[in-house]
Amino acid sequence: MKKIFFILTSSIILMLIRFDVYAAESAESQLELSFVTSGLLFKPLVANTFEPRVGLQTEINNNLLRLDIGNSIDLLQYRFTEKGTVMSLGADFFTFTQLRGEQHFHFPVNAADYFFGINVCGKEKLSNGMLSARLRISHISAHFVDGHYDGTRASWRDNRNPIVYSREFVDAVCSYEPRALSLPLRGYVGATYMFHVDPRWIPKLSGYAGGELSLIFHGKITPYIAYQATLMKINKASVRHNAQAGIKIGEYNGRGLNLFVSYFSGYSIHGEYFDVQEHYTALGFLINF
Repeated sequence: MKKIFFILTSSIILMLIRFDVYAAESAESQLELSFVTSGLLFKPLVANTFEPRVGLQTEINNNLLRLDIGNSIDLLQYRFTEKGTVMSLGADFFTFTQLRGEQHFHFPVNAADYFFGINVCGKEKLSNGMLSARLRISHISAHFVDGHYDGTRASWRDNRNPIVYSREFVDAVCSYEPRALSLPLRGYVGATYMFHVDPRWIPKLSGYAGGELSLIFHGKITPYIAYQATLMKINKASVRHNAQAGIKIGEYNGRGLNLFVSYFSGYSIHGEYFDVQEHYTALGFLINF
């Protein structure tokens, strides 16, 4: 944990120092390297589990909820003016938690997962579309919280005691948006390699692929669908399915509110339940910054 924290903070500090030096040397010329004031170069993947979100979803026919709190921020941006290529350096900090609904508006927290890291993104305009890529170096740790403890029995629920679950990993994804279609469409493929993980027997490599399709009405209302399949191995090789369909109210590439229905099938996204198969449909909302 201390090693990954040192690597991430050192990388950001060094990049900021290099930026100051470059800015001083380029004061009288066109500045291609700059601080980012708003927006993300790589738009978060709708159906990908590990993305920055602010929102809530509740499972249908179940009293479980998922709460997402966090954000990703691009810090520096560099433009290759001759090639039309843009690159950025950013940071990710967010949590995703599982809550249980009870009477009197109480929501005990069963499990909480913490995600933080740095990312490097790139985007290039092609003659037939837009090519984007993102590389992240990140850490995730998972924990049981008070909601998973049964105080009346003085034991952990479902006979699942807390375990040490953490992972440091590299995640790379490449997406493509064709220009020929009249509707916004994005397809992508990616892979994750965990260079350190507890429990140690978990396979270190996984892959995923997905797509998103939107339909813009008057620029303010955007119906959309998204799907991602993740190939992974826990007890055996399996595919995690994550689908979402909804409506975004607001600018297509700007701030807005997403109202959606989602479907999930596969191993749990929460580290403390990493070997538990889940299948559910949920209703939710997201706030886009």
